[in-house]
Amino acid sequence: MAKGSQLLTAALASLGAPRLLDALWGKQRLTVLAYRRIADPDAPEFAHYRANVSATPQMFARHMAWIAKRFNAVSLPVLHAFLTKGRPLPARPLLITFDGGYRDIYTHALPVLKRLALPAAIFLITSRMDDPAPLWWDACALYLNRTERARAELPLIGSCDLSTPQARQEATERLLRALRRLSEADRRAALDALSARLAVPPPEPDPALFLSWEQARALSAADVAPMPHTVTHPILTRLSADEAYRELAESKAHIEAHIDQPATAFAYPNGTPSDYNAVILEMLRDLGFQSAYTLMPAPMPLRALRRHPLQIRRSLVRHSDSFARFKLKAMGVSAVVARPRFHKES
Repeated sequence: MAKGSQLLTAALASLGAPRLLDALWGKQRLTVLAYRRIADPDAPEFAHYRANVSATPQMFARHMAWIAKRFNAVSLPVLHAFLTKGRPLPARPLLITFDGGYRDIYTHALPVLKRLALPAAIFLITSRMDDPAPLWWDACALYLNRTERARAELPLIGSCDLSTPQARQEATERLLRALRRLSEADRRAALDALSARLAVPPPEPDPALFLSWEQARALSAADVAPMPHTVTHPILTRLSADEAYRELAESKAHIEAHIDQPATAFAYPNGTPSDYNAVILEMLRDLGFQSAYTLMPAPMPLRALRRHPLQIRRSLVRHSDSFARFKLKAMGVSAVVARPRFHKES
């Protein structure tokens, strides 16, 4: 976070902005927090994509202790009972979610959630459960972090300084922005070229990176509900209708085959309004999903939640957030200025 932003956040916190935001949104709103990884991105052994880390284990514990005092954490069954049967939610309901299915949720987040008796949901990229190969963003970071070269001509972005950790992070972000615009086939080709130019072999599957099905069942038993996040994490609107339906249906089937619960919630890869559409919403309804989650900032008034249960807003937590910034996010500062945009739901 830039120094100016840090100073502004501290000033807002000292002026009582969290209390003002709480009063602005009122008690009848749903807050959903989205985490990805709980890890220390500054640890010497960490070589994956740093921006995928939402909090260190210590900061996550601090987040949850604060949440437990100021919100009523709800489970997916409680939320779905509100959406489908009209059963009331407690004041200031909050849902904790995790995207991707990284194993550090089991090792670092689960003990905190159990100690504080906080329910949650975790959205799994189901192909990684049986094939724990790094996904493309982590593979890109691994190549750049492991190379011995101080400068290289990189695919898509040209000559880059790689002489310092900061330079490598900047190159990673530039390259990832370019890779996101490519088709899956072109992205694979670009990563193969990156491996060759940096003289780093493709990463091997890493059983320590993603959850096993046994660990997912343990999470379920601890009130952390495993739910689908597609099979391979594509942007659904870039697929044909048949391919998109297969990603939804197969990831749902994977969850239900391995976890003793129906898969009734879904999180969109990337999660902006351009990453899903009315056709995807209809598929989700046909498959029996009761809620689906974007990455547009939370919270949502309960009235809007009833109208748009397949477009529920979530605030993404980042490890670069100070604790003061996290509190402002949880209280809805980003959603004050973000104009809601919803696709029509029948």
